[in-house]
Amino acid sequence: MTGGEIGVSSADPTSGGFLSPAEVSTDTESSSAIAQRYRLLVELSPDAIAVHEAGVVVYINPAGVRLARVRSKEDMIGRYITEFVHPDSIPEMLERLMNLGEDGAATEPAEALMLLADGSTKPAEIVSVRTEWDGRPAFQVIMRDISTKKAAEAALQYQAALVDHVSDAVIALTADGVIEAWNPAAERVYGLSANAAVGRPFHEVVNARFDAPTALALGGTLDAVHSHASGASLNIRISVTAMGEGFVLLCADMASARQSIERFGTVISELNEAIIVATSEGVIELANPAAFNLLGLSPADVPGLGIATLPIEFPDDQREDLIAKVLRTGVGFTGRRARRTGAGLRWFSVSCHILDIDQDNPTLITSLTDITEQTVDAEDQRHRAIHDGLTGLLNRSGLLARLDLAKPERGAVPLVNVHYLDLDRFKMINDSLGHSYGDEVLRIVAQRLLHAAVPGSVVGRIGGDEFVVISPASSPGASISGQADHLLAAIATDPIEAGAGSVRMTASVGSVGTDLLAEQRSGVDLLRDADIALYYAKQSDRAGAVLFSVPLREKFQYRQQLEQDLRVALDTAGNEAQVRNSYELIYDTATGLPVAVEAHPRWMHPTRGEIALTEFMPLAEQSNLVETLGRQVMVEALADLTTVFGYRPGELTLAVNVSAGQFRDVHLVTGIREAVEKSSVRPADVRLEVSETAFSDESGTRRSIVIPRAQLEDLRALGVRIVLDHFGSGYSSLEQLEQLPVNGIKIAASFVNRYSTSHFARTVVESIVGIARSENLVVIADGVSSADELRAMTDLGCTQAQGPYLHASASAAETARHLR
Repeated sequence: MTGGEIGVSSADPTSGGFLSPAEVSTDTESSSAIAQRYRLLVELSPDAIAVHEAGVVVYINPAGVRLARVRSKEDMIGRYITEFVHPDSIPEMLERLMNLGEDGAATEPAEALMLLADGSTKPAEIVSVRTEWDGRPAFQVIMRDISTKKAAEAALQYQAALVDHVSDAVIALTADGVIEAWNPAAERVYGLSANAAVGRPFHEVVNARFDAPTALALGGTLDAVHSHASGASLNIRISVTAMGEGFVLLCADMASARQSIERFGTVISELNEAIIVATSEGVIELANPAAFNLLGLSPADVPGLGIATLPIEFPDDQREDLIAKVLRTGVGFTGRRARRTGAGLRWFSVSCHILDIDQDNPTLITSLTDITEQTVDAEDQRHRAIHDGLTGLLNRSGLLARLDLAKPERGAVPLVNVHYLDLDRFKMINDSLGHSYGDEVLRIVAQRLLHAAVPGSVVGRIGGDEFVVISPASSPGASISGQADHLLAAIATDPIEAGAGSVRMTASVGSVGTDLLAEQRSGVDLLRDADIALYYAKQSDRAGAVLFSVPLREKFQYRQQLEQDLRVALDTAGNEAQVRNSYELIYDTATGLPVAVEAHPRWMHPTRGEIALTEFMPLAEQSNLVETLGRQVMVEALADLTTVFGYRPGELTLAVNVSAGQFRDVHLVTGIREAVEKSSVRPADVRLEVSETAFSDESGTRRSIVIPRAQLEDLRALGVRIVLDHFGSGYSSLEQLEQLPVNGIKIAASFVNRYSTSHFARTVVESIVGIARSENLVVIADGVSSADELRAMTDLGCTQAQGPYLHASASAAETARHLR
């Protein structure tokens, strides 16, 4: 075979042989004509024909192009033949090619899976012939598409499988009534094998007269009595269909069908689900026992009861009864929630559908599943989701939902007042009397608020000891302030009897009204604003009440921003440090020389300038930043004492303030020990000035001094000195001086400044100095602002003094110049 010329087939094309060039006639004209005719035959062949040399396609006819689903011959020529064969078929193809010997040898027809250009596959029957191409060995491949054949075989196999697996007997008869086919179901129905039945007349096998043409003329369906191989009678329903020159019979054992119906009826009767069958007019024909039980029906009512009279309603679909809608439209539904009316609450999941809708008498099937338990559980879960488990009041989610429901349209008058309450000293009660006692207190407070709130109010518990009352703003004779005062009085008027004892409670309240003319507020906004007012109520006094205003919110937001700024400030260091120490000198009243230097933190805000100590120190206390601030002040003061003030042991004492928050820090002693040990300062030259508020609890009442005393003793054990700061202005009593292990006291500036003008101040100061001197304590007069005050404090016996008259607070460098 030469390039571009397809070899000429032998006289017997089925043999797969091809003529070699030597076998072609020497007559040039004749050979050329034969080759041309053969080439035309190959080009027009419906079978795909290709030639590949060394595995590369060198020729493909148009049918091959169509089979491979490429655009042209050029898309195949030059590519490997294996690119068009599915990988699973390649090994067998190569094996067949290797077995071809000399030219003209051909493989037997074999099936292979072709891989088409679009990625799909197609089965083909393949014959490969060994030939030559331009004098080199090659293979000619003939590929026949057998996908249609395969599909037909699959369909026949599927149909055969259906016949083999149907439950009814399928029997094929000749035109003369002789059995040609007998499926497995026929063997089961008649008790006779296919071998014993095929070839015999049908009427003889079943022991009954039967004429197929007559049965077809009568409609193709009839009932008959046949005989089983055992001699038993069978009630058979026969369906006849003409098939070719013969007939196909479908024989159903009606006894089995009746048994199935009976079994189905038994199953329906045993179901816990209610099943109701009604006519298309809505008249109930059948109902199972579960329907009588769940719906309270009487067996005497069925059949004949109208389905519209069933004692159920669909609360989620009020516009039209759903079952009536199915009867009207023919469109069913599944799983809709229904409630039983009348006695005995029950919830159902209802499904309703029309069967045989295309028939003259369609049937309505309704099923009801009892979901009462699931529904009640779901309702309980929804209730728990918006209610407090301890008091039964609404929780935060429930309150927010009520607030959003109460929100009026724009332009309406305010509708509600929101009161946010917090119990005073509740933590102390919980800690001292136990959580069970505290829980009972919360339940009693909840009941008092429910009874005290104006009609139409909603009461909730946010969490812990916080409650919220939402009241109508238009309640007669009760302003928002009046409502708040009434709620506080309800809590505080009578002691709470809980368990074995009683306790008198007070609360603080922040209140806000929904004034939508001023601004639109959501439920979250209202709770936030009431909480802001509560914050300032607790700051002002116990049992306090504050009414929210926009300036109050701005003040609170400023405080929050300042707190964030303080956190950032405490993270800065070196030249970028915002918080640095300032120092005030303390003088000996006898010599007039400085004997101590007191360190104070000073905050220079990058945009707001200097922030007063009285402003940011309470903020640090409330935001748990005071420990960080205190450590920073101590470390910097120790460093300045040695590097700036020219520290010499025993000559200058470093005084550092310790706030109430710092004093209660369990890490205070360790922090001071580490700071002093890292410096070269003697512990005896460090003086801690402890605010006397450290000896009171958060309610402002005097508390046990066991914990403060233990903390003081631990500090004294380090070797540092302790001074009770601001004495007389807080909660300490004179008799505490005998109990606390301190080295001195500092008289509050308010008493020093009023000493000469107030008899009370004079009496307090003289008492403090007298007791302190009897205990051999150092007495420091704070806030001295004039020569007269200094002289009076010196004459009274104060050993040290400080204040603006002596030295105003200044930087370390400026203060150091006063020491020279």
